[in-house]
Amino acid sequence: MAFKKTMFGAGTAALMLTAGWAQAQTVCYVTAADAHAYVTPANEAIDGRAAELGLEILSLSQNFDVQTGIEQMSTCIARGVDGIILWPLDPQAYIPGLARAQAADIPTILINSPMNEEADQFIVSFTGPDVYEEGEMAADSLNDAMGGAGSIVIIAGQAGNGTTIGRVGGFVDRLAEIGSGIEVLDTVNADFDQQKALVASRDLITRFGDEITGVYANDDTMARGFIDAWLEAKPDTPMPPIVGINGQKDAFESIRSGEMYSTIVQSPIEDGLLAINTMAEILAGNEVEARLPIPLTVVTSENVDMVEPAF
Repeated sequence: MAFKKTMFGAGTAALMLTAGWAQAQTVCYVTAADAHAYVTPANEAIDGRAAELGLEILSLSQNFDVQTGIEQMSTCIARGVDGIILWPLDPQAYIPGLARAQAADIPTILINSPMNEEADQFIVSFTGPDVYEEGEMAADSLNDAMGGAGSIVIIAGQAGNGTTIGRVGGFVDRLAEIGSGIEVLDTVNADFDQQKALVASRDLITRFGDEITGVYANDDTMARGFIDAWLEAKPDTPMPPIVGINGQKDAFESIRSGEMYSTIVQSPIEDGLLAINTMAEILAGNEVEARLPIPLTVVTSENVDMVEPAF
């Protein structure tokens, strides 16, 4: 089990007293992973803000394994922490752990990824992007790029993951809502991984070739996997319009070069800060909203030089 303890000491005593804490409180943070383009900046933002607030962070990394996360929730509860921040990788699997945390009077919030409505009764808040809205925004953007017609492939994240479900569901629902003529040739899972997306894209290009007139990737990392596969297989054929999510620097450069049509900026730093600030409010005895979103921005060639990349 990956376990990290970060202790922040007496230098933040004034802040602790201002917030009404007699001593440092402990927050167990069950994160998605230690090393990942999006998750790592969010983790660092949580650690840094916790230092300012005088909170002790116990970080447990699931490394994208749900069963590991379930076990880590039990570890958090057994240690009698003051609060839990959970990055769920599955919309339902953590519910028994959330129920046990509630029974132990440990307030829990979700960061980044949604869970089923059944989980709502056991958490205080969910902070992070509206992934369903991201799917809708991506659909509008790709529909504009393709003139409302054509055939696309969807490169999705992890099967069963709440972010994947929301980003794909919002996209498909929005296409239907606006009466788009875009056809989905196939949807494949690449686990938010560039190499897996490269392999999956090679297969898609082999099977569909020039039928692919547009691409929707659940994140910019997987969009890069498709770009590399297309350049490898069809270096002399124009790139189909590609829409990604996250607003990475690489995606901005791809938009400038014409390799991508758009991305949706979602800041991992804002994601992490919102979660730890919300938990601090809870531990200080203050009420918080049940749903706290972070802002989202669609970036195309028209505004790529006016918006800052997320990371």
